[in-house]
Amino acid sequence: MGNMDDYIALTTRAKAEGGPDALIELLLKQGEAKGVGKGAAVVGLGLAVLGGAIYGGKLLWDKYAPTQPNAVTDAAETAIAKAQIQRWHTVTETRDLPGGLTLAIGDRFKPLIRDGDVVMIEVADREDNPFPASGVILEEISDFVLADLPD
Repeated sequence: MGNMDDYIALTTRAKAEGGPDALIELLLKQGEAKGVGKGAAVVGLGLAVLGGAIYGGKLLWDKYAPTQPNAVTDAAETAIAKAQIQRWHTVTETRDLPGGLTLAIGDRFKPLIRDGDVVMIEVADREDNPFPASGVILEEISDFVLADLPD
């Protein structure tokens, strides 16, 4: 699953810091101490606000901060809009996933963002979202189709 360990580590760190917002605040403070301006931070915060998708915030920061440090770019706004319209998927087979997540029959999840075969998901009725999951496994246990979520 390639970089699945990185997603698990990032999600675990966000949860340990008290959630995505707390981790973002910590990263902003560390960034300011290193001379990174708040303008660049705005880009990283854009997708993180959406359902706690902390990886999405990092992705936007990495991709768009160097070229547009003072505003969320059109591409970032498009990515946020696409994530907001994702539908809920229903689990049809119980499966233990890496990172300590178990999806049971009837659980519902919403994909937030994709990087290759890794998908950050929001699981309905859980306070500790988001979770990284293999898109291939999600396809096996639900009505989710990896190809339907842009990379």
